[in-house]
Amino acid sequence: MRILILLAIFSLSLFAKYELDEEFKGYFNGLNCSIVMDKIYYINCYDYHLKGSKALAYEVKAENLVLKQLKKRPRFEEDFALAKKYRTRWEDYKNSSYSRGHIAPNASFSYSLASQKAVFLMSNITPQNFQINNKIWNDIEKRERELAYKFQKIAVLNLMLYDVNPKRIKNHIAVPSFYIKIFKAKDFKECYKVPNINVLDENINTYQISCENF
Repeated sequence: MRILILLAIFSLSLFAKYELDEEFKGYFNGLNCSIVMDKIYYINCYDYHLKGSKALAYEVKAENLVLKQLKKRPRFEEDFALAKKYRTRWEDYKNSSYSRGHIAPNASFSYSLASQKAVFLMSNITPQNFQINNKIWNDIEKRERELAYKFQKIAVLNLMLYDVNPKRIKNHIAVPSFYIKIFKAKDFKECYKVPNINVLDENINTYQISCENF
């Protein structure tokens, strides 16, 4: 019986629903978002006109990172929580010259099939420059896991900034002009702003910014 209770507690801990950080709530409302989607592991502020996310928040926990991580990546899936006319698809990115860039990263959520499938929804994907996705953004994602180990858990807010008339790929999907990632723990905050274009400097320290406005 004791073993069953411990297993139940562990399961609840592993699949605990993400609760939006108080400081992040101002980005997730009807004025900023067409729809706010609770994906259990993260909250997504999605814009119908852009066909993309404007803000996405989650928490990375050290206790999940130390678990055996799934190596096989699931397939990208349409998000059926959205009406068909607002959904994006895997094939929309073919020959677009942009990668399918995760907002909530696979490597921070590969501790279970359910969490991993959640981040492979196309609503968690934006058109991202290949260099940014493969190097700079990837290194910033590694930084979030490093901080999760340091603080045991880290709150993360991602903001996607778009031009007034943004560039678009197939299916009228808007391309973000900048990505912002904010890390928050007790008495700690760290922020980055990265352009969605080819850059000369791939050191993430170049893109660290003041958190004063966040």
